[in-house]
Amino acid sequence: MATETTLQPFDFARDPFATKQRGLWEMAFQRLIRNRLAFVSAIILIFITVLAISAQLVPFIERHDATVQQYSVVNEGPSSEYWLGTDILGRDMWARLLYGTLFSLKIGLGTQLIVLLVGITIGMGAALGGKLSDTILMWFTDLAYAFPDLLAIILLRQVLFGRDWPIIGTGDPQIPGFPSAILGTILAISLVSWVTIARLVRGQMLSIKEQDYVLAARSIGASPWRVVRAHMLPNTLSTVIVSVTFGIPLAIFAEGALGFIGLGVPSPYTSLGALMGDGYAYLFVNNWLVVWPAIMVAILMLCFTFLGDGLRDALDPRTRK
Repeated sequence: MATETTLQPFDFARDPFATKQRGLWEMAFQRLIRNRLAFVSAIILIFITVLAISAQLVPFIERHDATVQQYSVVNEGPSSEYWLGTDILGRDMWARLLYGTLFSLKIGLGTQLIVLLVGITIGMGAALGGKLSDTILMWFTDLAYAFPDLLAIILLRQVLFGRDWPIIGTGDPQIPGFPSAILGTILAISLVSWVTIARLVRGQMLSIKEQDYVLAARSIGASPWRVVRAHMLPNTLSTVIVSVTFGIPLAIFAEGALGFIGLGVPSPYTSLGALMGDGYAYLFVNNWLVVWPAIMVAILMLCFTFLGDGLRDALDPRTRK
């Protein structure tokens, strides 16, 4: 007697040979982790950021108030009480270094946030707005690119500081954690640094909008905004993220140059550049005043550079193995 055999559907989820599909960002994260130099740099940056923020919240980490002047311990070297010594007014250099590092990180990150918004807007407008808008916006971008960066930052800084304007005007900070002194510096640097992002976004989108998947999306009736949001912008972000990562140390270095020549954040605020500028006048009396902020700037520059290199390799599909 013949028996009936019931066929069961194949369960692909239990197939031992089935491989899980990974997205672009997951694969990029895995490649970034395998890059030891970039991964260690990211850990160091996270540690420095957490330490600088915690110093403002936990007195045990700050040890001494960064603004308290103690004339009995002026220009002391590193010791068990003052780990990094004191400055010419008896202020603890450890606390001032953490305070200045937090300010410099705020300037670097805040600058790149504005650069990202301005650069993407102008780059998208040039690539998608037609020939006339492309010509006008790229002419404006070339004009901004041709002007010397440091000179433009100094001029904008002088225009923005000390004005009774909304948000960046004098008085109490209207954005928590960002007093007018920081906002003026952020705007001065960001209004000069957006041109690189704008050019990158324009070039990427001019190339992407002719790709087959974009043409296919348009042919099935996708709106222009959906094409940009779902197809063009995500494929541009990898290049933009790498550029922003490289731009953070450049912004910190620009602020350091301003602080070194006396145009940085005014007292009682401080930054790494302001610390180096204040300590340079007493270099032969107490060279630790310049050494510690210079070391911190070097660490931040190297870590952001190595992290940017790692992100560039991780987000490049040609590095897929």
